[in-house]
Amino acid sequence: MKEIELRLALVLYGGVSLAIYMHGVSREILNLVRASSFRLDRKSTNQVQRADSQELPPVQSAYRDLLDLLSSVADIRVVVDSIAGASAGGVNGIMLARALAHDLPLDSHSEMWLKNADVTRLARPQNGLSRYLKISISPVLDQLISSRLDKQIESAETREKLRLFMQARWFSPPFSGERFIGWMLDACQKMEQEAKPGRSLIPRGQTLDLFVTITDYNGVKRRIHLDDPDYVEEWDHRRILKFHAAHRTPGYVDSQFDRENIPELVFAARATSSFPGAFPPATVAEMERVLADQNLNWRHKDAFLARGLNLTKDTMGQHCFVDGSVVMNKPFAPVIDVIQDRPAAREVARRLIYVDPAPVETARAGQGGAELPGFFRVILASLAHIPRNEPIGDDLMELERNNRRSRWLSQLIDSASPMVDQAVFGLLPKRRQVTTDLLSKCRRQATVAAFEQAGFAFLNYQSLKLHSLADRLAQLTARLSGLEHARGQEEALLGLISDHFNQMTAASKDLLGRTDPHIVALLRGLDVDYRIRRLRVAIRKLNGFYHYRPGEDLPPPDTASLDQMKALLYEQIDHLGWRWNDRFFGGASRELAKTFLADLEAGSSAAHEHVEPLLNSYVQMMGLADLDRLQDELFSERARDLLDKDRHMSLMRSYIGFGFFDLITFPVLQRNDFSEVTEILVDRISPRDATSLYTEGFDLKGKSLNTFGAFFNRGWREHDYLWGRLNAADRLVSIVLSAAGEGTLPQPQVNQARARIFLAVLEEERGKLTEIPEEIERIDALVRSIFPDFAHVAEEV
Repeated sequence: MKEIELRLALVLYGGVSLAIYMHGVSREILNLVRASSFRLDRKSTNQVQRADSQELPPVQSAYRDLLDLLSSVADIRVVVDSIAGASAGGVNGIMLARALAHDLPLDSHSEMWLKNADVTRLARPQNGLSRYLKISISPVLDQLISSRLDKQIESAETREKLRLFMQARWFSPPFSGERFIGWMLDACQKMEQEAKPGRSLIPRGQTLDLFVTITDYNGVKRRIHLDDPDYVEEWDHRRILKFHAAHRTPGYVDSQFDRENIPELVFAARATSSFPGAFPPATVAEMERVLADQNLNWRHKDAFLARGLNLTKDTMGQHCFVDGSVVMNKPFAPVIDVIQDRPAAREVARRLIYVDPAPVETARAGQGGAELPGFFRVILASLAHIPRNEPIGDDLMELERNNRRSRWLSQLIDSASPMVDQAVFGLLPKRRQVTTDLLSKCRRQATVAAFEQAGFAFLNYQSLKLHSLADRLAQLTARLSGLEHARGQEEALLGLISDHFNQMTAASKDLLGRTDPHIVALLRGLDVDYRIRRLRVAIRKLNGFYHYRPGEDLPPPDTASLDQMKALLYEQIDHLGWRWNDRFFGGASRELAKTFLADLEAGSSAAHEHVEPLLNSYVQMMGLADLDRLQDELFSERARDLLDKDRHMSLMRSYIGFGFFDLITFPVLQRNDFSEVTEILVDRISPRDATSLYTEGFDLKGKSLNTFGAFFNRGWREHDYLWGRLNAADRLVSIVLSAAGEGTLPQPQVNQARARIFLAVLEEERGKLTEIPEEIERIDALVRSIFPDFAHVAEEV
């Protein structure tokens, strides 16, 4: 049975009160991921699959049944491997990432949005005199609301809360950051009440990355080197906080989303959603006050501030933070950077999904020209509206360039494979079994042969490899030093390490450096990325084994064995990648890095003397020779146990001959992204795209009052939350079907699946969304009118 991983990268926009819609979307993504995880976990333990309502909640059960329908074609596992969010999207991304990393519920987050995201609860307390003075102008405010907003605001509750809101302190942010922090802490702690130790929705051996954008109001001065003057300095206000979780072994998740990391996650949520003018800027001191009031410790505060914000105890009080949408409202770039590096244990379908609650309206023919904006409208647009609506075209074009590069890389490797197979074929014995020692010998011989055949082209290849390695080592050294201004010295570090490599090359008797023992030893001891690229090319070969056409000379593939072999190789990639993490190194390497950087900052001429001892320390700590031996053993012995003879030999030839592949691809790509070479398709979730239940004139309530509308009415919050769930359900069904292949299911079965999911969502929320019973019944009737032949079937299942 073919197995497919549908791998999702999520981008969540900012949108003030539209956060509630995005929360509904998050709930459905979690439901789909949990349903797919549940059914495959049950299958892996050989337990019988049954549509038992006691096993899963109704909506998750409905998603599971859809995946069961598709299982005749492919078993699909849905995995979220990266999330990026700004402002309202950042808050929802944080909570969804926690739920995915540790299989936690989002009910407490729903309660927070529906109950507390109200102006009467968000508002900061006023002193009596200020409020008394403003009561005197209530008639004026009432008249303003009646005359200016009468057509928009028909709800009496909204009009009254708007009047009270306008009586809040003027020229001071009306919302309380401390209250928001308290509610986020409560929601996170309530999630933990249903935590199951060791549970995670991240597949074993894989990772989840979260990126949250915030704006550093004070900024950090960056130095850029020029010709004349020597450098210029500029202020950088953009911060992207990164959180990470890795499911390394069964029952253990190395996570920055667990209970101990709640304070930094809540701080990130507070900072990214600090809408200018609505909330006061977020500060570390504010966070510490709330934690002290609740008798909670911020255990990892110093490490978090140093890692994510480059702040120390002395500088943390000098910075405050405002809404991430000011600098990046649509954070595509972070997920695009990492999406192709995510491992997959099966055949993979990649989707980048962005959630846009308020997409740009399609222009209508005959519309007149826009009126000339007034003084205040220009200022407001310049400060808020325009920055929050930066175009996404550049990011999507970059993604398309990545897709083209993936297609080109695939063609290049396929074209080179016959020549590589021929070059390696003569090195392997015809009858004798390939042992680990023999494979190691053949691998070294093939690499030498590839380099010799490259001629002068090898000079360019070797130079690029050494420069790439020097760049990696400079970044690692800066992080290991732990010094405040280390990042600003990376260019100088790179220069010194590159000079050291150039001196080695110049002193080599081999003009091309192919056989010089010092250079060979350097690369064998430090070139982590070469090994990662080698394993990824081997994984690509394994991916090709999944595709089988009857009549081939090979036996049908054992997909379980292929999955197991891929998982072993990805485990090795994880071990290699860990070598670039500063947490891998001990005190000796850190002290050497600190001394090196301190001399460099002081302008000492002795700084270059630290390069060689530091590199020797890295070689000793990395232990790449041991990993080489282990990987050779995997390909010679473990792969022989898992694969048939022909596929095993084909895999070994790809691994042994990697030097040939690297020579023709690395100088062109100049990067380390030998991944599955899979295109990444882009999908959007918005009210405009979920067409199954769409009716003309529909709009989200939260779009009113400059996207603050849902904060003024509980019913409006419930309306947007419910439609977030329904819109997401509609779109996710389409995305799952596209991953399985167009036309996989007949339309009647698709209609039945949609009807069942929609009705299950309504049933789950009917007793909870008490302010909109009429809307729930209207949608129920709408579902039954659109799917009349399937709604009653869905109820019976």
